[in-house]
Amino acid sequence: MQAGLAILERAAEARGKILRAEGDRTGPTLGMVALTFDVGRILVVPTEDGLEIGHVSDPAGMPDGLIPLDDEEPWWRLLGQQLTAAWPGGVEEGVGARGLGSLMVLKLRFREESESPRVVQFEATGHTIRVSIDGI
Repeated sequence: MQAGLAILERAAEARGKILRAEGDRTGPTLGMVALTFDVGRILVVPTEDGLEIGHVSDPAGMPDGLIPLDDEEPWWRLLGQQLTAAWPGGVEEGVGARGLGSLMVLKLRFREESESPRVVQFEATGHTIRVSIDGI
């Protein structure tokens, strides 16, 4: 969990702009999500233990069958925006012991706190990921 969060934190520190979102299918749940930033590519995959986050250094290393989600909710609202923070969701509500060892919910903030930010939530739901945007 910590290694995956570190990847996202580095992208946030670099103020990486999101250029593309891809998934293995459209709709409210996905089997995986690939995020392309101007500073690199990040893959989010659900596992039995929660969300697994990895850096993809070579475009050839991207999984087959991904389709663009750029016109889907919430991605069309976010393209070109800077990633400014990443944290495990549920921490603010005091998640139980399982949440401390695994990443079941991930939150990404785009734009600074003072600039009307958008927060995207990734939630592990078995072998899929539910993606939503807070406040919409």
